[in-house]
Amino acid sequence: MNPSVLFVFILSILLGVLRAADLAFGTDAVTGLCVVGSVWWRYLALGIVVLAAVLVGRTQPSRSEAVRSRRPLAGILAFVGAVCFLAAAGAQIALGAASGLGGFVRCILECLCSAWLSTMGRCWLSHNEWKKPFGGLYLAVAGSLLFYWNVLLRFMENSSSWHRVTPTAAVWQALAALVFLAALARALHVPQPGNGKTLCAAGLAAFALCLCWQLPHVLVLMSGLSWAAPAVWPEIFAGLGLCCVGGIGGACVTACLNGES
Repeated sequence: MNPSVLFVFILSILLGVLRAADLAFGTDAVTGLCVVGSVWWRYLALGIVVLAAVLVGRTQPSRSEAVRSRRPLAGILAFVGAVCFLAAAGAQIALGAASGLGGFVRCILECLCSAWLSTMGRCWLSHNEWKKPFGGLYLAVAGSLLFYWNVLLRFMENSSSWHRVTPTAAVWQALAALVFLAALARALHVPQPGNGKTLCAAGLAAFALCLCWQLPHVLVLMSGLSWAAPAVWPEIFAGLGLCCVGGIGGACVTACLNGES
């Protein structure tokens, strides 16, 4: 693997470790406010890693055609992500959180995202000749709309405060997932010369934001007593699904770079 890409992967993992330490010792669990150090150090670290991911990804000679072949790791992550998003929708329906317009639309979009991820997973795990995922570009766009809707929900439901890092970073995470899935859809359905660099940059950013930054938060929810509260289950399942999207981003980057060599 290219040393600069490997450096970004290591930097992203280090970001996840620091995020876990921050959640354990530097952030108040109830309010989400930072109690140790300035909030701007969190954004600086996050911004440096994302900027490095985009710059390195845009400079890599890569082939997007590599994702149109058997990819077991990406396929497994896609299936796990599909199950998580479907479980998140089911948990919201069971808890009555889908009664409002926002919750109802989110459940529908989570089901569509689950359908698209499962379709891609089946293609990536198939031993037969590669075929485009069922539903084509229409299902790909519909499956990506979940993260566009999540951006809107964050602005509608959460008070804007730079001092609460998690809600603010959640907007960036949803945008990273949206850009990555859009780049992946183009690579699968609309082959173009520049798809490889775009997919590589978006995949590295999704790996950093959606997996490395999100996983510590999910583990905190699962490790504490809060996991026993049914109201937290949709957030846990949705968080695990987002982690899977980030993992798919890393797998696609590795595939594109290996395909180039």
